[in-house]
Amino acid sequence: MDKQKDIEIPDWLKADVFQGLLKEQVKDYKETKSLRACAGVAKGENYATRVLRVELDVKTEDKSQLTKTFMLKTPMAAHRPLLIPGNNIFDTERGMYMKVVPEMEQMYRDVGLEVKFGAQSYEILTTDYYVLLEDLRPQGFKNIDRLQGLDQAHTESALRKFAQWHAASAVRVDTKGPYEEHYTRGFFQSQPLLNSICNDSMKSLLKYIELYEGQETYIQELHNISTKLMDVAVDIGQPKPNEFNVLNHGDAWSNNIMFQYNEKNEISNTYFVDLQLPKWGTVAQDLYYFLLSSPSLDIKTTKFDYFVWFYHLELVKHLRLLKYAKPPPTLKSILLDLCRYSGWGFVCTLWIMGYVLMDPTEENGFEALFSNEESSFKKLMYTNPRYRKHAEVILPWLKHRGALE
Repeated sequence: MDKQKDIEIPDWLKADVFQGLLKEQVKDYKETKSLRACAGVAKGENYATRVLRVELDVKTEDKSQLTKTFMLKTPMAAHRPLLIPGNNIFDTERGMYMKVVPEMEQMYRDVGLEVKFGAQSYEILTTDYYVLLEDLRPQGFKNIDRLQGLDQAHTESALRKFAQWHAASAVRVDTKGPYEEHYTRGFFQSQPLLNSICNDSMKSLLKYIELYEGQETYIQELHNISTKLMDVAVDIGQPKPNEFNVLNHGDAWSNNIMFQYNEKNEISNTYFVDLQLPKWGTVAQDLYYFLLSSPSLDIKTTKFDYFVWFYHLELVKHLRLLKYAKPPPTLKSILLDLCRYSGWGFVCTLWIMGYVLMDPTEENGFEALFSNEESSFKKLMYTNPRYRKHAEVILPWLKHRGALE
């Protein structure tokens, strides 16, 4: 097995653990000649797990040879203590791919619509933590450059997929009952992460806020809200029975969305990846997370209300298609939820937007998520001219929407 010097390869990653899967996939399978593993994503493009692209050279009984490729996600050794206790994100994600997503897709198939949410997932013979997926790149799937952001067509395509996902989850719970707890809690149970998001990040932003043009118009509001952010995050993490609730993706930013194109370079498919942090609750969670982190700056605020309208249109269409028994949420009710949880919009601006707009660095790893306000990573995030440019537009916009009260 070839190993890249700059990437950590788990010791158990051997050809024999794939043998059962390859026998199912390759007609007249005889043996695996070799296995190669390399980085599946560029450095600085993934935070919580190690992603490997695994290539296996296979020989068949008629002596022909072919190469099978997969994407493998495993925990980095240094991250195990943070990832595993109380919330095994690998078991959660495998369950999402193997159980939750196929159930959603079947719901659409049953009413005559073919909807695919992501890559095919597979099982292999290992007792370690892993998620094994089909490699989407040979099918032409790719991410949009997160630093440039999504244009309107890509944003609409992603919102349509979120609407389909949210609709299926709402109908599923309405007809079959709630999801198991490990599919519904998201990252809100992690106190170290919440502290980093709500306290350390806020201290860092305030430390460098004098660099931001126009900050004097909202600086007092930032100080006022700085002590309330933990309450904001905890509140949105607690589903309210009287609201329209869905299974949120939970980590809805551009690197977790892949697009496929037809011969006219039009978007033909939109897939989600990284299903490790699903969260039951208000749609405001995914909407703010995605719309404030991932579209390009020229449409991020100017098209925000239009995008919410577009999402609602698609949501109602798919709820009705799936025969949702309750009245679908009105556009006004979605807007009221966004108003009620507007503080979450600020948290998303403070946190996930900062990571999305950062240039890749040596520190773009899982530890960076927990870095304190004095860290060089946080300094890079909040002095980054790209982030500042976005924040100088979004922070006044949030103030005018009451999000900083």
